[in-house]
Amino acid sequence: MKGTGNHRSRLKAVHTLPLTILVNSCDSFEDCWHPFFKLLSIYWPQCPHPIVLNTEQKVFVYSGLDVRASRVAEGWRGQGRLPWSDCLLRCLEQVDTEYLLYLQEDYFLNGPVDQGLIGEFIALMNQQHVPHIRLMELDRHAGHRPSAVHPLLWEIHERADYRLNLQAGLWRRDTLQSYLQPGESAWEFERWGTRRSYQRTDKFLCQSLDHFNARQRFVVPYHPTGIVRGRWYEPAVKNVFAEHGIMVDFSKRGFHRPGLVRRWLIPWRARLRRAFMKVVWLQSKVSGRSRATSQ
Repeated sequence: MKGTGNHRSRLKAVHTLPLTILVNSCDSFEDCWHPFFKLLSIYWPQCPHPIVLNTEQKVFVYSGLDVRASRVAEGWRGQGRLPWSDCLLRCLEQVDTEYLLYLQEDYFLNGPVDQGLIGEFIALMNQQHVPHIRLMELDRHAGHRPSAVHPLLWEIHERADYRLNLQAGLWRRDTLQSYLQPGESAWEFERWGTRRSYQRTDKFLCQSLDHFNARQRFVVPYHPTGIVRGRWYEPAVKNVFAEHGIMVDFSKRGFHRPGLVRRWLIPWRARLRRAFMKVVWLQSKVSGRSRATSQ
């Protein structure tokens, strides 16, 4: 695409900005860790970045990779498990770099990671003060539009119903921290974090759907996602595990096989959520104007 070379020449000098890979997980997904890191070692063999695996109590290491388990619930004395958002907030306190690549333990790589573009995008975030670049955007109905800052990036629409989501992405650590609220689940973060984003002026970017999605070649390639409703998602795991000799007893979790009713409901739920979040966006704009008028 036009302009890519010019961008790369301007950003080349800051490709070495420090970055941490944060792999968000919990102890009940321990069976994903070995497959995840084996595929990471295959498809990102010269990975230069430290990795923090977000765990509750468990420790994990993988030969050849700089992996450190966060153990965020160690010493937790509250009732039940530490909430999802509290775990992530505690983990972020252990991240030493300004920028991070957010992944989850079931984002099983199925192709080479583009280390060059990751460095280029981090440099752009630093120079253009971009707080977040999503690397796995799939919604063509969200109204995203090409960005002026880079030919391979689009701007996430201010009214997108998943303006915040938990697919692979580059973040400024302090921005991600600022959107998290204690006591929330992952699904609540995506919903209410998106609502919080409507009241702020942050510009979020994502990969160009015309460039990457049309070619099915992503910066961080995986099939979203390897686990669905607690069960293995066969298209994301079976072939790539077999290809690389990863032995897993799939019977322990079983495979996710949505029934006919659920397959029918999914697109309708997406339409209803889109309509609901449009109302939320309108309410946030009205309340924002009311606050400005009263000041």
